[in-house]
Amino acid sequence: MSALDLANYMKERLQTLDMTLVTAAKHSGISRQTWHKLLCADITEARLSTLIKVADTLETHPLSMLRFYFHGSALPSRQSKMGGTKAFASGFIADITYPDNSIVQIGQTFEKVWEVANLGSQPWLNWRLQCVDEHLSVQALHGSEQYQGKKLQYGLQPLENSIPIPTTEPGEKARLHVIFRAPDHPCTTISHWKSVNETGEILFPDLTGLYCMVKVVSL
Repeated sequence: MSALDLANYMKERLQTLDMTLVTAAKHSGISRQTWHKLLCADITEARLSTLIKVADTLETHPLSMLRFYFHGSALPSRQSKMGGTKAFASGFIADITYPDNSIVQIGQTFEKVWEVANLGSQPWLNWRLQCVDEHLSVQALHGSEQYQGKKLQYGLQPLENSIPIPTTEPGEKARLHVIFRAPDHPCTTISHWKSVNETGEILFPDLTGLYCMVKVVSL
């Protein structure tokens, strides 16, 4: 079932990006025949390097593709069972703004927007989206050597470490807005966020959660 989930996810991303198979093959450097096999749920001979290239082409995080490859988990249905029921479940819909690997300038302030859905049977009440960055997730880009050793901001800096999640009934969608300031030097960086309840407890601790990943450049 995981191969079929992966194929459906790839088809959804191609449709969202309005990308043809020819364009995807050209962008990724992967043959159309390989793409066709993946879209037909044939991943028996797929290499990890291939899935990483596919993820980059589909503007999604490589871990999303690898999750399918190793565990068969369906990313669009990020569900969590509580008390043996699907009382609370969250589904990722789309990156409304700044999809993975979007370009921003050093020091730029920008607004990231995610869209999610309540896939459970209970409403979301008094929830918040919390930044859970435990360490700086920064990969320096070539040409950024001149910034090393200076007192600069490293990593994405949210203007607020948590934001309220609007009350969301089962089946409803919600858009979550976070304003970031980009680092002061060229790099690729990522910030991770998770839902918490009114007592601060993380609701889906075993799931990846939401993230913002951008490439910071100096123009």
